[in-house]
Amino acid sequence: MFKQYKPEPNNSTSWNDMKMLKLFVESFFVSLIFNLIGNNGFKLNRFWTPAYWTWTLAFTLAIVVAALLIRVRLKVLWIHWQKKYPQLQLFRSGRVQTNSLPKSELVWAILSTSLAVLMLYLCFIFLIAFVRSGSTYMLFINYLFHYTPFVATGCLVYVSYVFIGGQLWWLTPTNALALFSDLLPEKIVPVEKVVTIVPPSALDKSIPIGSLYDVLYLQARFDLSSLRKDAVRMFDVPFYFSKKGKKQVVLIDGTRLEADHFLKELETSGLDKWFFRISSTCRVNMMHIRFPISPNATQLEFRKEVFQSLRLKMTAMEIGNLLQVTEWMRKEKKLKDFLDDVHNLRHKGWDQLIPLN
Repeated sequence: MFKQYKPEPNNSTSWNDMKMLKLFVESFFVSLIFNLIGNNGFKLNRFWTPAYWTWTLAFTLAIVVAALLIRVRLKVLWIHWQKKYPQLQLFRSGRVQTNSLPKSELVWAILSTSLAVLMLYLCFIFLIAFVRSGSTYMLFINYLFHYTPFVATGCLVYVSYVFIGGQLWWLTPTNALALFSDLLPEKIVPVEKVVTIVPPSALDKSIPIGSLYDVLYLQARFDLSSLRKDAVRMFDVPFYFSKKGKKQVVLIDGTRLEADHFLKELETSGLDKWFFRISSTCRVNMMHIRFPISPNATQLEFRKEVFQSLRLKMTAMEIGNLLQVTEWMRKEKKLKDFLDDVHNLRHKGWDQLIPLN
C-alpha cells in the first residue's frame, strides 16, 4: 500500500490572501466614513442613496490600488537604496530596514511617494469631474477645497506607516530574494588589504632622516683598513675643522688630515649642508648623529659604530666636547634651522671619494 501524497499547504499564499482581505475591509470602512463627509459636516442621509454606495466602492478600489502602488514604490526604492548603500543590510525578516537609512533619504522617499499618489488620485478625480454634467473646474475646485486635505493627510500617514515599517507586505524573505536577487548588488565582502612595506635603499633619491644612517651603513660599513690619505668618502668624515685658513678633517678612526679642498668639493653636490656648524671652528657630519634631536639640544650624540671607531684615537671626553652645541648656536637657532630643512637634503654622492687637497 502506498501512502497518498498530500502537498503541503502554501502558508505564504494563505497569509497574503488574509492580508489582501484585511486591506479591502479596512479600505471599505474608511471609504464608508469618507463619503459621508459633506461641505458642512457629515451627511448621514447619503447612506441610503445608490450614488453613495457607488462612490464608496470606487473609493475603496482607489485605496487598494494606492496601497499596492505604495508598496511597489517601496520595492523600487529598496533596490535603489541597496545599490546606493551596499554596506547596509536593508532587507531582513521580511521587511525593508528603512531605519538604517539616512533620515533625509527616508523623508524624501515618503514625501515624494505621497505626492505622486496624491497627484495620480487627483487626475482620476478630474476625469470624473470632466465627464459629469456641470462645470468641470467648479466641481474639481470644490473637491480640492473640501476633500483634498483629508486625502492628502491620509495618504501621508499611510505612506509613512508603510515606509517606516518597511512593509513589502506580500513578500516573505524567501520569495522576495528569489524575485529580486538579480536586481540587488552582490554582497561586498571586505578584504583586508595587504600592504608590503619596502625598506628604503641607498639608491633612493630621498631617505627619511631616522633611517638614513642605518641604510647607508648597511650598504657600506666603515672599513678602517681602506682609508686613504688623499681622498675619502664624506661618510667616513665625522668632523671638519676650519680656523685661520687651516682646514682639517677627522676620519672615522680619529685621524686628522689636512683638507683644503674637501668642503669646496662637497659644495658642488650639496653634500656640504650635512656638515652642521656646531661651533665657530667645528662642523659635525649629521649623517652620523642619532635622531631624533630636540631643536634646543645642548649635546649631540654619535651612533654607536661612529663613536667606537673614533675611540681608537680620541677620548670619550674629546668626542663629547666636540658634540656640544655652543650657546651662540642655540641662541641663533641654527640647529632648529637645520632640522627644519633636513628632510630636503639629499645623500647622492655619499660614497664617492672626495679629494682632500
